[in-house]
Amino acid sequence: MDALGHRRFAVAGHDTGMWIGYALAADHPSRVDRLAVAETPLPGVSPSPPLFAPDRLNNALWHFAFNRLAEVNDQLVTGREEVYFGWQFATKAAKKLPDYAVRHYIDALTDPEALHASFAIYRALDATIAQNQERKERRLTLPILAIGGQYSLGEQIAATMKLAADDVQALVVPGCAHWVPEETPEETLAALTGFLAPYRHG
Repeated sequence: MDALGHRRFAVAGHDTGMWIGYALAADHPSRVDRLAVAETPLPGVSPSPPLFAPDRLNNALWHFAFNRLAEVNDQLVTGREEVYFGWQFATKAAKKLPDYAVRHYIDALTDPEALHASFAIYRALDATIAQNQERKERRLTLPILAIGGQYSLGEQIAATMKLAADDVQALVVPGCAHWVPEETPEETLAALTGFLAPYRHG
């Protein structure tokens, strides 16, 4: 943002973008004006899910452990990106994602360096958890929009953010699961437009 010439800015992050957005807002509170986050547990803030979980929860979260592995995950997924990521896009959605969106994401991950980097954020979870446990001691005061899909984490996103922040608005988007922007693009855009309006007009 320095390179782009922006001193203050708003941030929106979905899934691992929620991890990054939270860290950015916590580490640079004078820079981030508003924060919108969606659809993931927040390491070091959310209670850790159990290893032996009910089927629905296991299907949603098993990839955390797999993605953290040192090398075997790269070896198992390389050449099978469509199987691995395609399954995740299909099973974590209440509505079928547009083919062009799935193709775009999978094509990007067929690059071995991109695939490796997509696992690296999970491999860094020990450090992230420790950092976030320190961050949550400095509560966020900026406005936060916490978005959950009706058929996925729902109100849990707001409950998580309230563990670390004071000004949290909850939004549960009807008719979708984990992939809120892809499943309900118009509703997502309307929610972000409304939430960001004070920033834009300021």
